[in-house]
Order: sequence, then structure tokens, then C-alpha cells
Amino acid sequence: MLDPYYQVPLERVGQTATYTYKLKTPWRLGIFKFAVDYKRYGLSYIDSALEVSVIQLRHDEFPRFETTGYPYYANVFVLMACSFLFVTHFAFSDFSKVKGVKNA
Repeated sequence: MLDPYYQVPLERVGQTATYTYKLKTPWRLGIFKFAVDYKRYGLSYIDSALEVSVIQLRHDEFPRFETTGYPYYANVFVLMACSFLFVTHFAFSDFSKVKGVKNA
């Protein structure tokens, strides 16, 4: 796959000699080179290059709790509460009235 090549006009900011352009990196990993080669006849030129590496996030750089996981987090806590209620009910129940259980 060939690297994309963009030729875009720079936008001037106010009356100063500052030019800008916002660019997003593609959705793939790798090393990208951003180069500005601006030449005007009879005037000075701009020749600048910047290399940016786009890498995956490490396992500890992801957000700790994502909002899409809230139903799953709630499910875990409901399951823990129901398990606790079941165990306490089973532990403190009187089984002497149940058929087939001998009294000690």
C-alpha cells in the first residue's frame, strides 16, 4: 500500500505570518513523515519535515472504566448481592420441617 501524498493549501492566521493546517493520521500503525516544502520565486522558502510514529496503546494506557461497560459492571454487583442473599437464606433456614430430614 502506498503512502498518501496530500498537496493542501495552508491557511493564514490573522495578519501574522503564521500558516496552519490540521491533519489527522490514517487509521493504521506506522511511521509517518509530514513534510512542508513551500517555495516562492524570489523569496525565502520553507523546508520542514517531521516524523511521527503511530503506535498501539499499551495495556495500561487504556481508560480504566469505559462507559459502554456500565451494564456489565452493574451485572457483576447484582450477581454478588443475589449470591450473598441466597447463601445467607440457605445458612439460616430451618430444615426441620422438610420431609425426609431426620431430627437429631
